[in-house]
Amino acid sequence: MKLVVLTVALLGALAVAGQAAAADYKVFLGEQARPPAGTPKGATLDLFLPRKVTVKVGDSITFSSASFHTVSIGGKAPSIIIPDPAHGKYAGIDDAAGNPFYFDGLPKLIYNGQALAPLGPHEVTPGVRASSGVLSPNGPKAKPATFTFSFPKAGTYKFYCSIHPKMKGTVVVTSGSPPKSPPQVAAQALQDVDAAWAKTKSEAAAAKPPAKTVYMGVGDSETILGYFPSTLKVPVGTTVNFVNKSPQEPHNATFGPKKWVQGFATKTDLFPMGPGKPNQAAPVIAYGSEPKGRYSYDGTTHGNGFFATPVTASGTNVGPLPRSWKVTFSKPGTFKYICWIHGPDMSGTIVVTP
Repeated sequence: MKLVVLTVALLGALAVAGQAAAADYKVFLGEQARPPAGTPKGATLDLFLPRKVTVKVGDSITFSSASFHTVSIGGKAPSIIIPDPAHGKYAGIDDAAGNPFYFDGLPKLIYNGQALAPLGPHEVTPGVRASSGVLSPNGPKAKPATFTFSFPKAGTYKFYCSIHPKMKGTVVVTSGSPPKSPPQVAAQALQDVDAAWAKTKSEAAAAKPPAKTVYMGVGDSETILGYFPSTLKVPVGTTVNFVNKSPQEPHNATFGPKKWVQGFATKTDLFPMGPGKPNQAAPVIAYGSEPKGRYSYDGTTHGNGFFATPVTASGTNVGPLPRSWKVTFSKPGTFKYICWIHGPDMSGTIVVTP
């Protein structure tokens, strides 16, 4: 009899332990792999997938990023780029002809560690700020970067990405049983990814800029890092309006030799890789390569045709930047350009005819 009672008690304890075991859910920060065939080139997802998850007290969520995001909680999304607290100025930056740029002596900008570095505990605590810091794979073939938050207290928690502040997710922590298991939430994430990729197709189809206009990116959370049209043909003397149409992403238009532009970026855009490391945002992000209001391009500026508009923004947290810039093309030619932020993968061409 004692053996039977002991056995029943042991089985009951094991059942309770099984019920109390914490589960780990997975949430995607954007896409986790290449998009399916037929998806517009440059499409990317600035989304929590799924946007809302319910877990029970004691559970955890592992957030996975295959691109460039953070998972953050508490307060407002801080600006990614801020004025240098040491009041430094840009200096000693010359063009290909050996002449200093006009921004020589202007206030320097730096990358904000509060937006990009890890912060706070891994346990979510009401009223306490916390962040994964930047989550990005170590290389093009590396696995997605991950960060795990645990949830010891019931409540509703709002998460965001510091880099894309309109990218938000909600976690409901309940003392009861969640409506979906971790495998079911993973399946929901995959369904949401498919729906998001499908939306990029409609966004691309709807991108019909007016004459003499280039859209720099289109789409909101489901966005396309590309120029529309990718090639624009205009007669000499035309002023082209470059307009940012993607609220989550900053863009610009950078002309000049690809190799020289990449070398210039390496010298001037110093993303901090740790405490005490060099930290400087490229001056062209805020200032462009020319004084504002003088945007005329003939393919010969700075000795090699380098020309960059300031970065535009229409809803991001990179600072109070404009949404568009106008450039007059004063000589015939075929002029290729890229986005300073997203590199050669986001490229376009202006063909200027006599």
